[in-house]
Amino acid sequence: MDEEKVRYFIEAERKKGTSTEELIFILYDNGVPVYEISNFLDVSIRHVEEVLSDD
Repeated sequence: MDEEKVRYFIEAERKKGTSTEELIFILYDNGVPVYEISNFLDVSIRHVEEVLSDD
């Protein structure tokens, strides 16, 4: 996903009440790198990695 699509997607999902943790999984499953997920959602890389490792 390009940056514009990711930002639009996040905005739309947040309006629907999607949690940050759910967004992390969705973005990661769609090929968005961990460091970009961290930047887009304004969370630490460590938090993203912890959420992804809780599978």
